[in-house]
Amino acid sequence: MPGTYLEHAPPAHLAPYVECFWTLEAAEDLADYPVLPDGCVDIVYSRGRAGNEPQVVGAMTRARKFALSAGQFDCGVRFRPGMSPLFLRVPGTETTDQSIPIGDLGGARGRRLSPQLAEASSPEQCIRLLEQLLDHPAKPGVVQRACASIVENRGLVRVDELASDAGLSDRQLRRLFLEQTGLTPKHLCRVIRFRHSVSRLRRSRRGDFAQVALECGYYDQAHFINEFRELSGYSPGEFSSLAR
Repeated sequence: MPGTYLEHAPPAHLAPYVECFWTLEAAEDLADYPVLPDGCVDIVYSRGRAGNEPQVVGAMTRARKFALSAGQFDCGVRFRPGMSPLFLRVPGTETTDQSIPIGDLGGARGRRLSPQLAEASSPEQCIRLLEQLLDHPAKPGVVQRACASIVENRGLVRVDELASDAGLSDRQLRRLFLEQTGLTPKHLCRVIRFRHSVSRLRRSRRGDFAQVALECGYYDQAHFINEFRELSGYSPGEFSSLAR
């Protein structure tokens, strides 16, 4: 990796909502830095890029590639799946596979964030500024509890059981998910299962795809390979070669 990517644990009061804060410093130009779908929404700030207002990057349905320039510094906050609506009052359908300037969503505090980050003297100070943006979350609701269950079970849950646990019909739960996360419950389950397979693949012996497929709940190796290629743009073998 031509750069340094670091994750920073959130403070205790944000841990239920935030997966991590992160920083990325590029050591050289990179035309196609890959980012895989993970079911999360991020707030991302890029210093050293024109038009560097912080962006809300919505949940992705497919992998995306971003161009990085040598010396570019990026930082961000990654919300746990389904938790960003407690801080950002915007329909999930408007952010899925999109990047939206935070000034359009975060009010006066969001508009002040860009010059504050531009003047920050260290990555740690950038992270503190992002932390300060995240106070007074709304109360978690049905969607947040269902998302937490999906993550806890690594995507291996039935949508009808999620709906039943929430006292809703499948259609009602699907509507709420789309409104708040931009993904259906079924799609989020696919993404979370894929995310677990990525983690498992990084630790597996090269070519041991049948075992990964079994452990991650896919029907068979062919199903796993097809799902992996659809969500990442790579075959498991290609990804294993890149990750090592």
